[in-house]
Amino acid sequence: MLRTASLAACLLVLLVQTAPTAARGRASEARDLLRAYLELDTSNPPGNENLAARFLRRTLNDAGVPTRLLVSPGGRPSLYARLTSEHPDRGALVLLHHMDVVPPGPGWTSDAFAAEVRDGRLWGRGAVDVKSLGIAHLEAFLELHRGRATLTRDVIFLAVADEEAGGIEGTGWLLAEHGELFERVAAVLGEGGSNRVYRERLAWWGIEVAQKRPLWLRVSAEGRGGHGSSMNLHTAPHRLVRALGRLAERRPSFRVSPDVRRYFESVAALQGSTFQELVDRLDEIVASPEPERELLPGLPNYLVDSVQINTLVSGDRVNVTPSRAEALVDIRLLPDTDADRFLGEVKEILGPDVTVEVLLRAPEAPASPTDTEIYGCFESFLSQRAPVVPTFIAGVTDSRYFRERSIPAYGFSPFILDGPDMRGIHGPDEKISLSAFDDGVRTTVDLVRACTTD
Repeated sequence: MLRTASLAACLLVLLVQTAPTAARGRASEARDLLRAYLELDTSNPPGNENLAARFLRRTLNDAGVPTRLLVSPGGRPSLYARLTSEHPDRGALVLLHHMDVVPPGPGWTSDAFAAEVRDGRLWGRGAVDVKSLGIAHLEAFLELHRGRATLTRDVIFLAVADEEAGGIEGTGWLLAEHGELFERVAAVLGEGGSNRVYRERLAWWGIEVAQKRPLWLRVSAEGRGGHGSSMNLHTAPHRLVRALGRLAERRPSFRVSPDVRRYFESVAALQGSTFQELVDRLDEIVASPEPERELLPGLPNYLVDSVQINTLVSGDRVNVTPSRAEALVDIRLLPDTDADRFLGEVKEILGPDVTVEVLLRAPEAPASPTDTEIYGCFESFLSQRAPVVPTFIAGVTDSRYFRERSIPAYGFSPFILDGPDMRGIHGPDEKISLSAFDDGVRTTVDLVRACTTD
């Protein structure tokens, strides 16, 4: 009897010691994978996603998971892997992230691709947008595979190219040319989630269900080149600057689209009285002569079709007049804006001295529904920790390609990040808290398991 009790006690101690050890091992593995991923320069342009695709493919293959490499005509690879269940009719869950990142740009205090650990954070381009999410998805996918769990639906791991340049060579091409891979998809889980954090405390999970639409333009002007000393007010730069000046002075029109109204009303109950009063008066505010004077910082972007002139390219010498000048303009449309009408207004403002080329546009697409089985599972699991809010974002992601095909897509970030970490997105010194990353990986693993297994 004593020996049996002693044996049981030893086994209990062993189990208690092993569980944290295994958890620490998985956290260490995820950190190592993220560091290796961040060291790969996949700046877009040009992308170099082959580096990332080989890395992810090797990791999956080493674990015994077969993969498919799907390469666009432009040579841009995307990686596809699938765990099958006995219930394909229930529809698969797609774990989606993009392998490319925006170029680092100036202002970094360390090498953007050194994956340096400093001050409890991992620094590097893609640390938040979105290689960390990709590794969280990878860990969840591998956990299902290694645990030989009984899946209630198929699970797809999808790493795509070209998202930062609009996704034409990535998700857009995949759905157009390999639509059969996504015929039975219940939902897509990707980037775009917007959580609210107060002093490192999670106030709510924001699952993105709707977003703005891109309308990217190249505006160019032609003119006689020559010596810079010659008086000529009709050079390419002068024509372009005059046209862009009129566009920059255009006053935006404020309005409340249905998706934005639903989002504001959803979060109003979780905010203070100031925000609730603002939502109650929203129609009155947007109808006023200067709505921005009454809106809280950041809110105007949800209520206008934004126009940003982001790139100017022309000559490179002060005493030489170039024969061509061009600008890239980033327009983000509200979900229900008539893109053709808006484009026509922009062209009229720019005038006849310039040429307008559409680089990227997206049709209207419905918001992802919140009454699906998958969304219900997400909400049930996540609400144990904080409320869940269906969210509208002013950015754009690859989710729009799936929504255009009536496939529900949900943006979700498992990471609880404060302001300093979020400011690194598309800026210098992008970084992620290691503790937040560890917690986010665990959240993703548990969420995916809860929604895909018995």
